[in-house]
Amino acid sequence: MKASMCVLFAVACWLVARAEEPQNILMLNRVRHYVDKLKGMVNNTNFINSPITGEIKECCIKSALECFRSKVLFLNGSNIKKSQTIINSDLRKPAITKTVSICSQKEIQEAQCKSCDSYPKVDSRTFMQNFQTLLQKIFVRLLVSQA
Repeated sequence: MKASMCVLFAVACWLVARAEEPQNILMLNRVRHYVDKLKGMVNNTNFINSPITGEIKECCIKSALECFRSKVLFLNGSNIKKSQTIINSDLRKPAITKTVSICSQKEIQEAQCKSCDSYPKVDSRTFMQNFQTLLQKIFVRLLVSQA
């Protein structure tokens, strides 16, 4: 009986801790989960325009993320439609779109961000790796700003 009460208490504490996390972090974590899942299921048969994460200017992160969001639908593989749909949908939600950019409209215009189609085409696996790297960068920045 005591062991089951400890487990129940631990689960309750975990739920309370999760409830206190900001919505943007929870949603971004969900996107990261589905990107990780998708990475193992994509075929490496097509080439997709992909921002190169090391070359993305700070004020261009939002447009780069939008590029990944739109291009994720072009991936091929078996049983990937659900993950693609969730990623595409979640990355459109204000909880993410409003917190991604820390730059003003003027700074974004001055940064002269690339259009999605101007990025080089890479194979699907490289696209997914670049996508994961950008999500990780955004996630760390959000965690630091929330601390």
